[in-house]
Amino acid sequence: MKRSREQTVFMITFLAPAFLLFTVFVAMPGIRAFAYSFEKWDGLSAPKWVGLDNFAALLRDRDVFAAALWHNIVLTVGAGLLIVVLSLLFASALHRRVRGAALFRVTFFFPNVISSVAIALLWVLLYSTTDFGVINSLLGWLKYEDFGRLNGAMDVARGWTGLANLELPFPFTGKPYLIYSLIPIIVWASTGFYMVLFLAAMEGIPESYYEAATLDGASEISQFWHITLPLIREVLTVGLVFLVIGCLKIFDMVWIMDNEWPTKETHVLATLMYQKVFSEYNIGYGAAVAVLMFIVVFMASMFTLRLSRKEALEY
Repeated sequence: MKRSREQTVFMITFLAPAFLLFTVFVAMPGIRAFAYSFEKWDGLSAPKWVGLDNFAALLRDRDVFAAALWHNIVLTVGAGLLIVVLSLLFASALHRRVRGAALFRVTFFFPNVISSVAIALLWVLLYSTTDFGVINSLLGWLKYEDFGRLNGAMDVARGWTGLANLELPFPFTGKPYLIYSLIPIIVWASTGFYMVLFLAAMEGIPESYYEAATLDGASEISQFWHITLPLIREVLTVGLVFLVIGCLKIFDMVWIMDNEWPTKETHVLATLMYQKVFSEYNIGYGAAVAVLMFIVVFMASMFTLRLSRKEALEY
């Protein structure tokens, strides 16, 4: 069907502002950042063209770059798997109208209305090695408390979990442990968003499908695998892409919890880029990191989409 002139003008009128904003604030800075990766510039003097020297410097410092990339992978895989599993579990439970579903929905989503900086500061207090450290206090109570008749079983549990040999207070935010300590923070902060995303998709599935499956004797687990998951696959794929992008771009939590000066033991790609640009004034090197980070994010997103590519189911 051929569009009328009025429809074309209408579309252009509404698309032009968004396209203009995208061009000015996203496309042009991105292109300029790509150009900076081939220049040597401190932000004050005139830029000097150096070709691939910045990428060569990255290869010379490949230990730091590889460590930062590995930390992003650890956070993406470790936190990502937990987030997907928990968000699907909680969304499925809420979809089944468990008692207190409205309260659970608000509770799980609450961390998403808090800024990531506030979340980082909150968990610094929770991880603290002082008397304010709730987690270390709880571990100390579990390690030293006498549970009476359960003491034998508790000793076995302490030995199995390594709690008996754990030196307290444990430095969760110390450099060797910080990346792994971020995993529960990311899970706590992000699960609610993906739970709501998956729940919205589940709410669109006709209830008659579940009623027919119940009459056929299918268990709730079987219904989840054969009805729920296939019918929310497209939303699940979108959620996985968001998750991969978010974990590969993580910055503020690492920066705050490592006192604004990460090292090789705690760097992620975003903190490495920021440190090079705003602390060492090596903008070309930082732009090279940004270009490689864009390539990594793009490839990871495409890989996730390809893994999930199947014919869409209609209902």
